[in-house]
Amino acid sequence: MNWVDPCPACTRKYRAISGDGPQPAPVLCIAERPGPDENRNGRVLCGKTGQEWDELYLPLAGLDRSGVRACNAVLCWADSNKTPTDKEIARCAPHHLPEEIRKTDPEVIILLGATACSLVPGIRLDLHHGIPQHTNKVGVLFGWQGWLVPMYHPSIGLHDSRWMQICMEDWQELGAILGENHFEDDPEPEYLCYHFVSGAEAVSDYFRGADFDGSVVPAMDTERHGSRPWSMQASILPGTGILVRSTDRAGLDALNFWLNSSFQDWCVALHNAGHDIEEARRMGVHMRFYRDTMQEAFHLGNLPQGLKPLVYRLFRHTMTSYQEVVWPASIRALQDWMLEACRIAELDLSFTERVHLKTKVKEVVKPGELESLLRRLLRLASTQSDYNPWGSDKEPRLDAFWRDELNAWMVSHIEARVGPYPILGIANCSMDDAVRYAVGDADYCGRVAVELARRRGEAFQIYSGDRDL
Repeated sequence: MNWVDPCPACTRKYRAISGDGPQPAPVLCIAERPGPDENRNGRVLCGKTGQEWDELYLPLAGLDRSGVRACNAVLCWADSNKTPTDKEIARCAPHHLPEEIRKTDPEVIILLGATACSLVPGIRLDLHHGIPQHTNKVGVLFGWQGWLVPMYHPSIGLHDSRWMQICMEDWQELGAILGENHFEDDPEPEYLCYHFVSGAEAVSDYFRGADFDGSVVPAMDTERHGSRPWSMQASILPGTGILVRSTDRAGLDALNFWLNSSFQDWCVALHNAGHDIEEARRMGVHMRFYRDTMQEAFHLGNLPQGLKPLVYRLFRHTMTSYQEVVWPASIRALQDWMLEACRIAELDLSFTERVHLKTKVKEVVKPGELESLLRRLLRLASTQSDYNPWGSDKEPRLDAFWRDELNAWMVSHIEARVGPYPILGIANCSMDDAVRYAVGDADYCGRVAVELARRRGEAFQIYSGDRDL
């Protein structure tokens, strides 16, 4: 192989990947950087990693080396074989990949590993691996538009064998998609029947409406605001569910009755049961039998344990995150509170300072310490999206001021007028937003429980005598 022009990322000369240059191919695979074998032979994905890819993963997808084109995001081999830095990727990939893509003219691009996936900021390898992503959703790749498939790098199974099963399943699924030419984006949103209910009768009406044919999998979830329980959610049929506030004693008693109903003998699905069982107990609700879908996903060995990544992996559905719902509502609530508190501090807590000029004494009204802090926080919270007013002690925060005993008189004055400052939590959301988010967790926990049971088949059986009490 000939040495060609220096790489702009490191000024080294690199070997040409192929003597013939890029050729049209239906599938283009972008890997990381050359390893020592690739650097020596001038061929992408050779050596042990290439053998693994050629003989195991490509056949699972119904592909062979002659039907795909492979290249690297970074052209140069590093003597330590280290992962390319962001700076190297940013300087090297735009130097050669656009031409590679243009000449290859692929129908599908497979991104092999974290380095290749970093070329498209909208892709998260841990979440999206094996699932086709359209560039309309995640962002274009050097002007190319179409279907991208994030995959773990073929070498990952050689370093840690537990990853091999995950990679094999991803490539096998890719083969089914390519064979049918059936790429799918997120499924169309369905009609959801989620409700905030109050009182024993409203809770009982929901449970009475279920068709008790033995296929019902009740699921439960809890929410808290700060350190206090805020609500409990239940779902017994897909697409439906109810939310009961922690202050609704009659509604919670009805939930407790139905979830522990002896004539149903239900095993309630929870996700991260250790947390929800304790929160439910604090609200006076107990469950005789329950199952933990987080533990079940772990024991299957090839699934994420977080509910939202798990739902995406099983159903291709992107759930709304806590950050998307609670964060903006809490920031708005805090901003409103600070505006009002700042107005009161300006009126009541500012002070007058006498300034001696050459010919006269001038009185100047100056803001107090609390007013200055509030104005600073308002600027930060409105202009810096990554600023966390409830974050680390290294950042300016209200609670540090509030805890200082020297400020107790100012704190009492402000709280008497506008109440305590809002903390980060679900109580800041509108009830509609809170219901959609919170009940959705219970709904999809139930769906996950059904799917995990299907995937287990006969591999794991939970006998009645082994149920957690």
